[in-house]
Amino acid sequence: MLAIPLGLRLTFVGLTLMVMSVGLIGATSAPTPLPARRIASAALWESRPAPNYRMVVQVMINGRNCLQEVEVQHAQRRLLHDTCGTSWVSALTIDRLFELSERLERAPECFPSAANCVCRRMRVGEVTYDPALGYPGSVSWRRELRPNFEHPDYWVRLWNTRTLPACTASSRPLSMTVVSMTLLK
Repeated sequence: MLAIPLGLRLTFVGLTLMVMSVGLIGATSAPTPLPARRIASAALWESRPAPNYRMVVQVMINGRNCLQEVEVQHAQRRLLHDTCGTSWVSALTIDRLFELSERLERAPECFPSAANCVCRRMRVGEVTYDPALGYPGSVSWRRELRPNFEHPDYWVRLWNTRTLPACTASSRPLSMTVVSMTLLK
């Protein structure tokens, strides 16, 4: 039996404890996952009786800036001002911002199709929530294509063509920021 000196054993134990404590610190300071943050924020927003409000949202899409002012009273929405001029952006309500923020939680999808899954298309971005009221204060993302190393289609294509799949595409960043929120009675 090989005898390990006491000093070496204590050094090993000390290093092990240090590594474990760093891991615990990292685990406790990890950010809250997106679904949990969204669910907690939505619960805070819904806890208010009759969320009647007027808000102004600044939207940046495809390098273009626009503003939208929406009023919601008794679940009826009214578009007061809109410089965006597209049906996709129209009537950005708090419910719609929660819906759009949820898209960041979706699993990556096969690209260009489910039958040819050489790339994965995903949304990368962030959401911030108002700490007092819970509504999404800003939602931003961009779509990215990444190689799908886990799928056999990637490797079959690589073998057959001897070229890497073109898993790059111009991303169209989208950013929506609530610049003004007024609660109404």
